[in-house]
Amino acid sequence: MIPLIDFQERALKGPVMKTDEFDMAFAMKVREVVKEHGIEHNLEELLVDDKTADAVFHAGVDLLADVGLYHLNTQRVVKFTKDEILELVGERKENPGKATFGKGPDEMTIAYRTGNDPRPPTLYAGVGGVITEEEFGPLARTFAGERRIEGMGISGGIEKVGDVQPKAGTLSEIYCGLWEQEQLEKALEDVGRPGMNLGLLCTVSTVGATLHCMSAGFRTRHNTQIGIHIVPEQKIDWDRLLLAKFCHDHGIVPWQSAMSMIGGFCRHGADAAVGLVANALGQLSYGQGPMCSLFPTNLDGTWATRDCIWAVGAAARASERNVRLAIGSAVVSSYQWGGTVVGTLQEAVEALAYTASGFTYAWIAGPSPRAAVMVGDLMAAAAEMGPEKAADLAGKVMTRVDELAKQDQPRTGLVTFNDVYDLKKMEPRPEYTEALDRAQEELSGLGVPLRS
Repeated sequence: MIPLIDFQERALKGPVMKTDEFDMAFAMKVREVVKEHGIEHNLEELLVDDKTADAVFHAGVDLLADVGLYHLNTQRVVKFTKDEILELVGERKENPGKATFGKGPDEMTIAYRTGNDPRPPTLYAGVGGVITEEEFGPLARTFAGERRIEGMGISGGIEKVGDVQPKAGTLSEIYCGLWEQEQLEKALEDVGRPGMNLGLLCTVSTVGATLHCMSAGFRTRHNTQIGIHIVPEQKIDWDRLLLAKFCHDHGIVPWQSAMSMIGGFCRHGADAAVGLVANALGQLSYGQGPMCSLFPTNLDGTWATRDCIWAVGAAARASERNVRLAIGSAVVSSYQWGGTVVGTLQEAVEALAYTASGFTYAWIAGPSPRAAVMVGDLMAAAAEMGPEKAADLAGKVMTRVDELAKQDQPRTGLVTFNDVYDLKKMEPRPEYTEALDRAQEELSGLGVPLRS
């Protein structure tokens, strides 16, 4: 591995470049390497073959070696040689990604798997995004109380506490972050799962606020990951490196999360898949973590589309064969279909296709515990039936998604927990239950195995 202190030297002495110049270099290079490696982008095939997976990997290596990482604070490029990248890949490949979280009966292990592995991916759950003060406690208790959910991949994102809104780098960030941790601790105690993993430390993001929340005592290495992820596309700052150092020194598994945007500097799923690999390798270079999530979006803010699912699958298979990181992704519908029949079918496609592509964990899964359990069932079924059959089923469900999306009315905003759960009765709203029932009927009709 590259010593972490070396990144300071490279960030201070690398080539000077304006942000838009780096963005243009990235955009031009990703197009070049996709063409050079002959990556074919067939959206009808949600499981890429070995040749395509390897091409995506090698294109990602070339992309990172050519453009490097852009340091936002110094406006310099952190450069790598291709040999350095391949060396860190080789080190991870010899030691496949594995991490254990939780305590006592809630201990859980995330470990690298292939698409042919009959062991199903780990079911994380939880809801990210903006959570209201009214929703926060009920949401945490409802998800944590479902024993099929092994841990929380993410468990925060408070909108405001009273009149205080969390603003990065200010006292309000700490104030809201500590309130959030108090609510989570109480929720775990209420449902009898005090040792449960809570995943990404969410609302706080700066170094000072992160260390403050960690020093409060509730969050420790058994239940926490700290985000060190790159800003799309390929950008870092001092905070990411400082947090990576904190993780290294305190035995915390860093939250590595590769993100690319389709319709921005990446034209389509093939560009995004290569960008995700380069992004993941860039984080591995300084984060040195065993796991990484993949999450592309479209320029309009949607995901769970054919392009996004293809990109995740291709990048996951590239890692499966060449890096052996434990790869995860969000198994959630695009925002405009949250809590609907179309949205539930999108989540089914992701569960089937991603499991077939060798991913290891779902870091969030649907907007409710029932949806999360369905995702877990589908991942288990996909692992049992094997990648080819699972991918075939995913394709059939995706075709039905395309049909229904033309008929049904999408939402105009983000679905919230209050939209799908009655917070007073603490039960799913009738219209949401009806949508889930209809979606399961659709899945059964397509031959997708579901538990009763």
